[in-house]
Amino acid sequence: MKIDFNYQFKTLDEKVIPERPDEETEDEKGNKTTKKYPPWTLRNISENILLAQEIDGTGKPKEMSGKEKCERYDLAMRIHKGKGLVDLQSEEISLLKKLIGRGYSTLIVGQAFGILDPHAAAEKEIKSKEEPEPQDIPEEKSGKDN
Repeated sequence: MKIDFNYQFKTLDEKVIPERPDEETEDEKGNKTTKKYPPWTLRNISENILLAQEIDGTGKPKEMSGKEKCERYDLAMRIHKGKGLVDLQSEEISLLKKLIGRGYSTLIVGQAFGILDPHAAAEKEIKSKEEPEPQDIPEEKSGKDN
């Protein structure tokens, strides 16, 4: 499936999230400048999470084989070199979802999963738009006859 790794993460108010907060600096003459960072993208978080050392439940580095590390490196390079859409296999998408789900906040995970698995996101949207069917509610009978 082709994935758009140029997706820019947004706040709940739809403002683009930068890679880092803006930095204000001052030179020796007292001139202030603000350094603005580029948007935080699915490309950024995918590369970072693929190249990071996983930590186990005890806080120690998780043991990974050289083969697994090379596969993650190769996937990170494909994503990095891709200029737009990158074609991924379902196993690669599953790996990214697993790692992103463990390593990032709810705001990022929710958006990333919507891009990585658009069919599941579309199904959720369709279900939420469907109106619930009316249910018959039995009338309570009183002990009195009229």
